[in-house]
Amino acid sequence: MLASARVRRWISVIVPIRNESPEAAERFRRFTDSEEAEPLLPDGSPHPGAGRAFQAIGARVIAAEGARGARLARAAREAGGEVLFFLHADSRAPEQALALIQETLSAGAASGAFSLAYEDADAKMRWIAWWANLRSRFFGLPFGDQGLFCRREAYERAGGFRDLPICDDLDLVRRLKRVGRLIVRPEKTITSPRRYREEGALRQVLRNWKVMLGYFAGISPETLARWYNAR
Repeated sequence: MLASARVRRWISVIVPIRNESPEAAERFRRFTDSEEAEPLLPDGSPHPGAGRAFQAIGARVIAAEGARGARLARAAREAGGEVLFFLHADSRAPEQALALIQETLSAGAASGAFSLAYEDADAKMRWIAWWANLRSRFFGLPFGDQGLFCRREAYERAGGFRDLPICDDLDLVRRLKRVGRLIVRPEKTITSPRRYREEGALRQVLRNWKVMLGYFAGISPETLARWYNAR
């Protein structure tokens, strides 16, 4: 893909990948088929399978090392779009995501996110999504699994993603809110509940809350990462 072609596309869709299955690429084909979007994938996996699958559908894969925040920052620096849309590899954005993002930013927002739902959700996962949406709308704290978007200008004024081992999305959202209005839309990003099912829903919720409270209390990112990855 030529650099000039990337510049003409108004939005860069940035999806960090690490150890994803090649099948994950199909969820993002609509972005590679779009004339509006520039899909960028910072790949931190030692296994090339997923990266090749994304390249096969027309995405631009960038070799990037380090924590997720560092990889997202690397991709943002190389992105050509005036709008940046950060989405997890195990999430599926609303069908009209690009039009909804454009509508939100045209209404005066500097940044935003979608609401959250889980695939094949049972009562526990619906409750977890309800809490996440309450946190997002009333406290203005959406997380990365909801799909975060912002004007490039707002991203740069906020200082962009930092090289953090955890809470990189929460850290960026707090700074984005200082440079302009953040809107959480009602349309939902559908995210995989894999971690909750592997770890147990209650255990994972308590771990998430512990890490979030620790972040606001000023606990070091390294300690928060140990808490989150504890088994």
